[in-house]
Amino acid sequence: MTAILAAVLLTAAACDGGGGGGDDDDPSPTPSGLPALQDGRLTRIMGDGSGDPLTEAQAVPDTRLEQPVFLVPGSGGDLVGSQWRRGLFGLSSDGLARPLTDDDGDPWSVPVTALAGADGLLALVDDNAEARLGTIGLDDGEFTEVATLTDQVENVPVSALLDLPDGVQVQWAGTWWTVEGGVDDPTGVEQVEPPVEGVIASARTATGVTVLTATDLVVLDESLTETGRTPWAIPAELAGQSVTAVTGDGGDGLFVGTGVPGSRGGAVLHVSADGVDVLAAGAASGDGPDCDNADVAATDARLGYVAGLTVWQDRLIVLDDLCSSVLQLPLPAV
Repeated sequence: MTAILAAVLLTAAACDGGGGGGDDDDPSPTPSGLPALQDGRLTRIMGDGSGDPLTEAQAVPDTRLEQPVFLVPGSGGDLVGSQWRRGLFGLSSDGLARPLTDDDGDPWSVPVTALAGADGLLALVDDNAEARLGTIGLDDGEFTEVATLTDQVENVPVSALLDLPDGVQVQWAGTWWTVEGGVDDPTGVEQVEPPVEGVIASARTATGVTVLTATDLVVLDESLTETGRTPWAIPAELAGQSVTAVTGDGGDGLFVGTGVPGSRGGAVLHVSADGVDVLAAGAASGDGPDCDNADVAATDARLGYVAGLTVWQDRLIVLDDLCSSVLQLPLPAV
């Protein structure tokens, strides 16, 4: 996270007023750090199971949260994200969660992919038949549209904004775009040929970008030139699921969320040239999720829907949208 973004979070932690709508007479809680990681277990960082929104500063893990849309790590050591219809919130490395904007509206009609910039977020809003690229202000949560993306090839549910030396690249619905102007001052987009045919997901990695097709894990360098390719498939025990989220693993592999769009239950995988490992999996019981998705053995976790993944503070962060929670897993050796 940039210095400005870090300053916003630190200011929010120091004050009890601000965008979160908290009581000025009540001091902010004193956080005691992030929950400890436990081998082989999903543990909870945010979300008390109620689905009620986070509206004031709270120390994790006993925090409310309403349907996390995204979380973006930054160089300052914090995360910034969004609750559905509730604006932005921050999560600091000392374990304090706090709203950053006071927005009871619906600034983004659908989930977004975002990158942290100096003055805000660069965001992609997927409206199914088209997508909108724009910026989100950290002070007010307003979305300012810069460009509209069209020419959807197929309905691919996972999109990406990839910050590369030659500029930000957008992977969306079978199409590929270059952002004109960069993260902090985007002015438009130019459509280009995808570096790989049939991309269903992609993420920034240590050496460039790694993409998934339906059949291959493809490693690209920072110029988007292919340097390696390995067959992959969703494990047989997860048949019928599709990719719902990805993030880089710190090397050239990916952490991958899977599930059934429109349904409940899913898994978290590690996909690399060495193969596919199931890190967490578990179907929701009955007609809906019971949200027994944390503080249990990772292979027994009843996930609702894996909407996002990111690596932060030496742990894998899992966003469970339907169960309104932010979870964590120990990082496997890469």
